[in-house]
Amino acid sequence: MSDTDELPLLSGDTRLAVTREGGFAYLPGLAAPREIDCDRLTPLQWARLDAGLRALVALPEAERMSPDGRFFRLTLSSRRTGQPHWQRCLDEPHAPAWLVRLWRDGHAALDEEMPSS
Repeated sequence: MSDTDELPLLSGDTRLAVTREGGFAYLPGLAAPREIDCDRLTPLQWARLDAGLRALVALPEAERMSPDGRFFRLTLSSRRTGQPHWQRCLDEPHAPAWLVRLWRDGHAALDEEMPSS
């Protein structure tokens, strides 16, 4: 698995898992991963997801220094094998609004236009 800045190409076999982790209190609803299967996305949703993920590589990797700090973990994996092939962690304060919506609402969040910044 790679946690480098190089994002692999998305395919119909790609699954994105987005989890919100960290903090003092463990709340199962917050820890449950949101899974997005690329083969279920419309072409527009696919393009928005790809553009959003590519923009994330410019953001700083989560430091996880504070015991009560929360962060988002994004993992791309193969749906067939379950093998993860890319991962990125972002501190919650650095997470763009579209990522928070994606974690909260699933692929429906990709129906909304993402800001360019």
